Amino acid sequence: MQDEKQTRQKLIDCAKKEFLEKGYAKASLRSICANAGVTTGALYFFFENKEALFAAIVDPPLNGLKGILVRHFKDDIEEMSGIASPDDIDMDHTEICDRIVGYIYENYDSFMLLLTATENTVYENVVDDVVSMIERSIPPMMAALNGYTVDEYMSHWMSHISIDAFIHVIRHETDVEKAKIRLRAILNYLVLGWVKLALVKE
Repeated sequence: MQDEKQTRQKLIDCAKKEFLEKGYAKASLRSICANAGVTTGALYFFFENKEALFAAIVDPPLNGLKGILVRHFKDDIEEMSGIASPDDIDMDHTEICDRIVGYIYENYDSFMLLLTATENTVYENVVDDVVSMIERSIPPMMAALNGYTVDEYMSHWMSHISIDAFIHVIRHETDVEKAKIRLRAILNYLVLGWVKLALVKE
């Protein structure tokens, strides 16, 4: 059982390197198996196909990130229900920023694959999916803040900008602490902008 676990992890590690170097389409299962020191039969024992192997690398971190966001949105809804004005919204999102950045950098290679190697996979629209997830969280928050609604266009725009900011820093900054510092400032700036631009008095 331990040998099987080790073999599976070795395949994942070698596949991660192959996908990062060549992208999804050009990655070779034979090359992955050769680097892992196993036969292609061994690979198919663990993974149905290339897509399943890729999913084994990116699904756990992606689902983990979505879980962090869902919990954050839930906390935001609870916070919004206890305030009377946007002026009372806590603009300091340093804690959630650090949590997200830390998690992404703990799984850096997997997230880089999601950003650079998803063409012709079920993940090729992953950025838009996360933006949509953020957008869906906004109406419940607005419902908790009596007397206000949201400008849907501005909300969509700000959601995209927020994700794009994270992507830009992640792709250009390899040091997690430097990334946290940069994204704290950016996210807090964007939260303030979202409150000023997307919230509308009913």
